[in-house]
Amino acid sequence: MRSLSLLAAVVPFVLAPTTSVSAQATELPLSTDVRIFPAARLAAIADSMPGAVSSRQLARFPELSGMVTRRDSAGVPERHARFADVFFVERGTARLRYGGTTDDAREISAGEWRGGTIRNGTEADLRSGDVVVIPAGIPHQLLLSAGQRFDYVTLKVPKATAP
Repeated sequence: MRSLSLLAAVVPFVLAPTTSVSAQATELPLSTDVRIFPAARLAAIADSMPGAVSSRQLARFPELSGMVTRRDSAGVPERHARFADVFFVERGTARLRYGGTTDDAREISAGEWRGGTIRNGTEADLRSGDVVVIPAGIPHQLLLSAGQRFDYVTLKVPKATAP
């Protein structure tokens, strides 16, 4: 899997020392063990999940957590104050809307906003093999056409805290 080999190149640019961990990373205990997920295993995990939008956490480390997501429909706008998202596109195509501002988003937990509409954002087409880095605080939304499927691995990387 091409995107896993990019992991070593991308993570140093978004990973920074921190003492916080995403509130979403609660399924697995913290680990210091190396985890390897071959392409066939990631595909099998995505294939085993129900349609619509399903995610399964792969690992949780002190500085990041990772999950695989299968998406069969568009997502809602979201924004995270405390962590960046790094997407590794495994299968399918989608359109990413990002940047701008969000209207009518609701804070669903501390530093997490969902819903509303992204205004004055930029759009880009994503396909298998692409890597996307979305810094903390940037609104973003994945858009899919009817009948599309989009599988991706996400790393949640905590925002650097001031020393």
